[in-house]
Amino acid sequence: MSNASIWGQSASSELSARRAAATALASVMNGQSLNQVLPPLENRVPAEDRGFLRDLTLGSCRHFQRLNALVKILLKHPFGEEDQDLHALMIVGLYQLAIQNKAPHAAVHATVDVCEELGKGYAKSVINACLRRYGREYEALLPPLDENPVTATSHPKWLVKMLSKAWPDDWQNILQQNNERPPLCLRVNLRRTNRDVYLTRLHDAGIPATAAPYSDAGIYLAESCDVTQLPGFAEGDVSVQDEAAQLAAQLLAPQDGERILDACAAPGGKTCALLERADARVVALDIEETRLSRVHDNLQRLHLAAEVVCADMADTESWWDGAQFDAILLDAPCSATGVIRRHPDIKLLRRREDIEQLAVLQASLLKTAWAMLKPGGRLLYATCSVLPQENSARIAAFADATQDLQCTELDFSWGSACNAGRQLFPQQNGHDGFYYALMTKKA
Repeated sequence: MSNASIWGQSASSELSARRAAATALASVMNGQSLNQVLPPLENRVPAEDRGFLRDLTLGSCRHFQRLNALVKILLKHPFGEEDQDLHALMIVGLYQLAIQNKAPHAAVHATVDVCEELGKGYAKSVINACLRRYGREYEALLPPLDENPVTATSHPKWLVKMLSKAWPDDWQNILQQNNERPPLCLRVNLRRTNRDVYLTRLHDAGIPATAAPYSDAGIYLAESCDVTQLPGFAEGDVSVQDEAAQLAAQLLAPQDGERILDACAAPGGKTCALLERADARVVALDIEETRLSRVHDNLQRLHLAAEVVCADMADTESWWDGAQFDAILLDAPCSATGVIRRHPDIKLLRRREDIEQLAVLQASLLKTAWAMLKPGGRLLYATCSVLPQENSARIAAFADATQDLQCTELDFSWGSACNAGRQLFPQQNGHDGFYYALMTKKA
């Protein structure tokens, strides 16, 4: 289904938050990511309703498998392909009732009214009947869903299987945290200030915050807020970045004068974090030109400079001058299974076969990066995945095939040691899921 067919005739008319949420969810159900579809929809929703829109959309994606199963139970006859937006609207309505525990009289009425907005008033009676039936029968409808791990956890079957096999002691907590709202974490610009000073500024501004336990530049806010209103944000004193991602610059430990490659750099958070720690010459490389605009924006706001290059890393002849790097950060393309709570559409879009394809790509990028690293240089491999196939297994295979490689033991209080590297799982009120392995090229 095209965007035009579900957005209606006008691309500029104002939308209600519920209609926009149903439109966004229908697009995800048709294979598009929220990063693609949500921003233009937000622009068509009144400013005061945009937080509500994001809550409805992300929440419906987080609990999609469970809510979708309820829709199938409640509907006597499924909607046709041309009415995918109505199916999505049902899920948005059930999210308010089953997850948010909203009062039925308000949530049902407002959801049903969206049918008219969609130009599909004929569906009002069906959606009204289904949502009210849920309100009457939920005590009988929910227990069977709790017996199935897919509908109990709202994760695809393949992912539940892979995680339970890989992490028998941790998989249930991983799935639980994937369905929680993530905290807002800041990274203090160490060139301009330090964490203690900035914590004092937040306190003076009446913004409750605490120091992150593992990143020396990290701060957790007690509540999410408009970050552009934070003290010194416009001047570049602080950025938004998850604590686990902040550890990349800490681990690679850039030094003044070093030439560093940040491969797969967009949107630029790690590029900037490296430059905040040292006067290094950083090449920020990414294959997607549209995403590199974010790198330029971040560098400009933080008053930093890097060489930004749009190219396929594997096509070295098109961009590399042959001079080897002192250090390389390879934040490899991955399943993103460690950041599902921030990007819950991953649970709808990712497939089991993607993992094998990503592992092949990761192996290729490692080989390419290693050839560009100086003897004695450091390569930090990172993913926002919690799957061993992309992480410890990938590094173990690479180390076995690479004679001049020495792995650095990462002995820290965060994460879990796993063969080569260290694995972090998403934590309640803490960091996302991430993986790191630090390797040195023998001189």
